[in-house]
Amino acid sequence: MTPAVASLQALGHPLTDDLPHKQVQATKALLADLPDRTGAEVIKAPEALLPANGDTCFGLNWTLLHTAEAAPDWPIWSLVDDPEHERAAILRQRLINGGCHPPDA
Repeated sequence: MTPAVASLQALGHPLTDDLPHKQVQATKALLADLPDRTGAEVIKAPEALLPANGDTCFGLNWTLLHTAEAAPDWPIWSLVDDPEHERAAILRQRLINGGCHPPDA
């Protein structure tokens, strides 16, 4: 696990627009330090970091989602099966729109 991945996982709270500027900048730097092709540990990070609502945290949440989608281990269907979590629902629909369906479908 890279230091950037470990630091992201250590945040342990959703990334929201009410984060202090210093923390937003630190998180932005962590996201920029992620390897180009990340593994399952980064895909699982959004589970704790993405708020259930549509808060974008100044675009950082979209960056995190795109990083997960680009990972070779994507998709992990268990991470997108909560219909009450807006981000999970968006990711699930994006997968289905792209022709990728859950194993139980």
